[in-house]
Amino acid sequence: MKGRRPSYIANTVVNGDGKQARWREIGVAFESDKGDTITVLLDAFPVSGKLVLTRPKAQPSRTAAA
Repeated sequence: MKGRRPSYIANTVVNGDGKQARWREIGVAFESDKGDTITVLLDAFPVSGKLVLTRPKAQPSRTAAA
């Protein structure tokens, strides 16, 4: 997994639902090469027990300034 980009971002939702909810990134997850398992690495455990996996957003490509 070292050097690989995560397949998912692990989040927890705190303080309410809808517009009042706050999302906190608490880890990452990687799909296996076969795609049959997902390994989740957490920096914290969600107190609510709710873990939400989202796909990472595509980062804009950087162009070198000449």
